[in-house]
Amino acid sequence: MARQHLVTLSKHIVVFCSLLCLVSSINLQNLPTYKPRTVKPTVAAPTNVTVPAPGEGVALYRVTTSNGDTCILLKTDAVVEVKFKVHGVEETGDAYIPEKTIVDGDCQYGDSASMRISWSEYVLFWEFAKTPGGDTWYVSNIELTVGTSLPAYHTIRAHGSHFKLVHNNHKMLFPTPVGKSYSCDESVVHLEAKDKEAKDQGLSGSLLLRAFQLQPFMYKGADFSQSFECNAQLRFRDETAPLAVGSTLAIAVLMTVTGYGIYRFLVQGNNN
Repeated sequence: MARQHLVTLSKHIVVFCSLLCLVSSINLQNLPTYKPRTVKPTVAAPTNVTVPAPGEGVALYRVTTSNGDTCILLKTDAVVEVKFKVHGVEETGDAYIPEKTIVDGDCQYGDSASMRISWSEYVLFWEFAKTPGGDTWYVSNIELTVGTSLPAYHTIRAHGSHFKLVHNNHKMLFPTPVGKSYSCDESVVHLEAKDKEAKDQGLSGSLLLRAFQLQPFMYKGADFSQSFECNAQLRFRDETAPLAVGSTLAIAVLMTVTGYGIYRFLVQGNNN
């Protein structure tokens, strides 16, 4: 009797675990996987700038070494946006980054580099670094400097004639294997003010990068290397996170039910 009871219980365990795995694979896909999501902000078009048509307005910015070799390459159709408050009311100023700009930078070090894009009264400064192992590059800092002489920012109080917004440099941006370029249809970098006076005025900003491709530490060619796409990263996380959670839950339930079955078998064996 004890043996027949164990066989019956084992069959129930197999059926239960099969149903559990099936349900987990269906429902767990809707659980949050804590992946970064590409946000599509509402960016008002400047009244004095013509909005480029789809596929137009993509510019290429290049930093070269003293020997003429390309060391940093950036391609994008980008918009910078600045938000601030005037008498408690939020105002917005924004501008497209034009194709014709002043581009310079520093590539003399093997594990760090920088790029500066200047136009009108705007300066967009990028800093790049490598991880300690040297196998991954990333953007370590982004700074946007804006002149208050621009009509949109006359009401902003700043030290001197400019104010600055920076990326939270505690976070690595666009980590990519060395030797590859980072590519994304759309990326958003949020910028914030650091000094108290700027924060009191509600100063903040964002950098919207469309048709975006970036690669620093280039010394073997003048064009982008194989791209490391942000969408591929999101797909990988989407597929692996629910599978890992579902498998862990199924194993835990299987161990619990099996333990209970062994316990019942031992108890009934002692009673018989």
